[in-house]
Amino acid sequence: MGGGCSCTGGCPSAATCGTPVDYTEAATKLFDDLKQAYGDKVEVKYVDVDKEGLGDYPVMNQVLQMGYPYPITLVNGAPKFAGGIMVNEIKQIIDEEIKGQAN
Repeated sequence: MGGGCSCTGGCPSAATCGTPVDYTEAATKLFDDLKQAYGDKVEVKYVDVDKEGLGDYPVMNQVLQMGYPYPITLVNGAPKFAGGIMVNEIKQIIDEEIKGQAN
């Protein structure tokens, strides 16, 4: 796991630490940014496990049990970030994944 933010209450970056975040809105913005950058090469899915439960998301359950805060960002099913939605860092991971698939 890498990245994240140490503030309480959740924040998308250290720059907005302490500011309440609407993660549904942040995920929508992430979807828009990634769709613009990658087209149909990526899929973004926002899951509110408070509403849906963790039964279908064992990786999320494991990450949360380790003490990492919401939101948890997974790329290709692997946890990468916790505590915020960091668009630039997510793009970097996606670029690395795409480059790795091309080789």
